[in-house]
Amino acid sequence: MFVIKAQRIAVPFLFLLLFTSLPAVGAEEKRETREGRLSITWGDPEPGSEQPASQVLRLIEENGSSVELELSPALRQTHGGVLSWNGRHLEVAGERVAPGGALAVRTVRFLDAPDGVQGGVFGSQPWVSILCKFQDIGAEPRDLAFFQGMYSDQPGGLDHYWQEVSYGNIDVAGSLAVDWVVLPQPQTFYIPTPGSGSDADLGQLFADCTAAADPFVDFSNGGDPFVGINMMFNGVLDCCAWGGSWFATLDGVTKSWRTTWEPPWAYANEGVIAHEMGHGFGLPHANNFDGDSNPYDTPWDPMSAATGYGVSDPVYGILGKHVLAYHKGIRLGWVASEQIFEASGPGSYTITVDHMALPTTSNYRYARIPVPGSNRYYTVEARKRIGNYDGNLPGDCIILSEVVPGRQEPAWTVDGDVPPAGYGDNEGTMWKVGETFVDTAAELVLTVDSETVDGFVITIAIGGDPVFADRFESGNLSSWSSSTP
Repeated sequence: MFVIKAQRIAVPFLFLLLFTSLPAVGAEEKRETREGRLSITWGDPEPGSEQPASQVLRLIEENGSSVELELSPALRQTHGGVLSWNGRHLEVAGERVAPGGALAVRTVRFLDAPDGVQGGVFGSQPWVSILCKFQDIGAEPRDLAFFQGMYSDQPGGLDHYWQEVSYGNIDVAGSLAVDWVVLPQPQTFYIPTPGSGSDADLGQLFADCTAAADPFVDFSNGGDPFVGINMMFNGVLDCCAWGGSWFATLDGVTKSWRTTWEPPWAYANEGVIAHEMGHGFGLPHANNFDGDSNPYDTPWDPMSAATGYGVSDPVYGILGKHVLAYHKGIRLGWVASEQIFEASGPGSYTITVDHMALPTTSNYRYARIPVPGSNRYYTVEARKRIGNYDGNLPGDCIILSEVVPGRQEPAWTVDGDVPPAGYGDNEGTMWKVGETFVDTAAELVLTVDSETVDGFVITIAIGGDPVFADRFESGNLSSWSSSTP
């Protein structure tokens, strides 16, 4: 793959056995088999702290006990990738990496059938916020009205946010907050070293927080159960705020609950809450193109830089933004098929792509361009500094993302600068009129032709088409191959 930026060349289904490896000699007596529901949680440090991200896979058994799982990179990528296993009923077998430690998984079986909709989220999605005080900390950083107002259907409220971002495919109407309840234990019972590490006992926090609130909330919601639980704590946890899922039975409802664990700094900026709720909806992180281990360095998606370039609200701080096309269209299913341009086979295609915050459009919302001979593909979307949540983005432009399913962060925003910038607010990440992206391995040339009121006109030329050859040759370019995994 290589790039021209402003004339500069930049070289940038019942019971399925997923994976089996032969046991080591003498390992049979150490083999452990467990059954339960897979829970994925992401730990996110406070923005700007430079602490690393965490992801923990746990198997939660029917009795509420859990075990952390270690999976090899190869196993993680089987059968649609580990993200698609979230909440599913599994049997795993392996050996402990240390006494009482994580289980190094060797074999996995699905004990249920897939739901048929990978990551699709639709309809009403009511959450409940529980305000939880550690036994030894009396502070109440915000009052009940603050947390109830956070679910408002007006601009800046989470109901309004999720309706806009999903084009009305979901709402969080009916969400509520429960006033401060006291946990039965002090802070350090749950978090050995508050403010550091990644060892908060999320399971015990979930159990004690929901139990303390149970007299005041019906988790079954009168027969229409809440989908998720936001736990708002009055003191710091470990390194992080956490989001994902937790399998439990509450008021007769047994399921994987979308779940977040939020310290005070998290609910100071609603963009962080949106990020953790995004994990609850099954979204991974996004990333930029610099190849480092930091997933918080693209401001084009709250699933990366939760507060970077977000719109500011006087009550709820920095708000969330619209998510990238991969998250919005592919994982969550919020873009109608007729609004996705699928580039397949040689040819030249000129299309109009409208910006992702536009409520309705008769044009395309994004393009998807597969790379022949691989599972890699590109998404092409338009973003503009318009609306309630995208109004403070770095610029008006086309954003190109390379998507590699199974990668820790599947979507990376492509940067034409050499070397790629450490943070994706640079001109190299913003593809503008007159600029061209070329991937020789994919035989792809993408040019931004012109800008419209609501988006951009782009031309996608795929190998074998004369336009591809013309545009390739006119650049007098030399071949360069992508080094991304």
